[in-house]
Amino acid sequence: MIEALKVWVINITIAIFFITAVEMILPDNNMKKYAKFVLGLMLIVVIINPIIKIFNKDFNFYSYTNKATSYMESSTAVTDIKKYKDINMLNTTENFKKNLEKQCIIDLEQSYPENKYNADIDIIYDDKKAVFNINKIEIGIVDKGVRNIRKIEINAKSVNASKRDILKGEQGDKIKRLLSSKFKISANIVTVYKLNL
Repeated sequence: MIEALKVWVINITIAIFFITAVEMILPDNNMKKYAKFVLGLMLIVVIINPIIKIFNKDFNFYSYTNKATSYMESSTAVTDIKKYKDINMLNTTENFKKNLEKQCIIDLEQSYPENKYNADIDIIYDDKKAVFNINKIEIGIVDKGVRNIRKIEINAKSVNASKRDILKGEQGDKIKRLLSSKFKISANIVTVYKLNL
């Protein structure tokens, strides 16, 4: 038991000397914090390795690291990483879209409180530039007062109730200008319409 304790203390001392030497030769840049993180993990492994062996005699840290390394080098790891990255980007895009729509409605209701608004924004993520691009903004205006009766078209095959009347006057233009200046986009991609509910 004393011999095992002696080996453990020697391993910790060697690890600390090694970590100190590596930190001294590292340049002061962004890479240093990542190197310190990895070196800290190495020190934790050296410290807890004998403690784990007390509870599990068959524990071999090197076999676990070899399994992890082989998994990271395999093609399944690359596929899994790409799958998780795609799912994460899809969720991020959806959350960004919802937040942008909420912010758009808040801005419109603060600037023009006489109406209620609905927003539908089409965005896409540009991988090369790592930015979100707004392709289209559609703003629906709902009057707070008396609502218009919906226009109903009756054909022999089906009944169609139009829910949108595009605004082309001053009201639509001022909303386009507000959103264009707020989001630094062209007013041409903003569509404003009366929403008949």
